[in-house]
Amino acid sequence: MDFLYTLVILLYLGVAGLLVYLVLVQEPKQGAGDLMGGSTDLFSARGVTGGLYRLTVILGAVFAALALLIGLWPR
Repeated sequence: MDFLYTLVILLYLGVAGLLVYLVLVQEPKQGAGDLMGGSTDLFSARGVTGGLYRLTVILGAVFAALALLIGLWPR
C-alpha cells in the first residue's frame, strides 16, 4: 500500500511540474483591456496556443483530482 501511495505522490509531483512548465510556456495575451474585463475571447484560443490551453486545463483537473485523492487517502 505504501508503494502505491508513493507512486501517486510521484505522479502528483510530475503533473505539478508539467503544469508549471505549460503555464510558463504559453504566450501572454496582449492588451491591458484583458485585466479590466475588456476581452471577450477568453476561452477561444486557436492553433498551438489552443492545444497548450486545453492541455493545461486537463492537467489542472488531473492535479486537482490527485490532490483530492492524496487528501482522502487513509494513512
